[in-house]
Amino acid sequence: MHVIWFSYRFAAEVMNSPAFVKERDEILAIFNQIAVPQLKEPKLRPRTNKVFTTDQLALNHLLDAEFSGYGWDCQPPVTEDKKTSIKADYKKARVQVEVQFGNMARWYTDVFKFQVSYSLGLIDVGVLAVPMRSYGNTIDERCRTSVKSNYCVPSGDVLAGSAA
Repeated sequence: MHVIWFSYRFAAEVMNSPAFVKERDEILAIFNQIAVPQLKEPKLRPRTNKVFTTDQLALNHLLDAEFSGYGWDCQPPVTEDKKTSIKADYKKARVQVEVQFGNMARWYTDVFKFQVSYSLGLIDVGVLAVPMRSYGNTIDERCRTSVKSNYCVPSGDVLAGSAA
């Protein structure tokens, strides 16, 4: 994959600071080294005649293994009080990462998880990874892409939009 960063509210400056540069470098390494797993048989959506080739389940397992290998918590609770079962995708130190390569309706849930974590003082930075349109078209027709997320970036496969 190829990663393009979109900075919201000076998040790039935050991620480039000494406090977060290690986590930033790990996120970049994880996404840049992943080879996107392909379905053995492409999936055809009869209603639209669209063909999808990315094995999303295998990609999710691969991401879990990669983040775990760098010492990130996988699916940690968003709150510490255990009153809710809402889980983040990945968290390390004060950085939370949400990866949304699936249904676009889940994108709003990821933003909500950042808001909850930030308002509780549990994170300083949230990183939302969504596919670029060209890559999203290989996953599913309801895939949230960078363009649909109102980010303007020139090219690439994955957009890691970080928000402080």
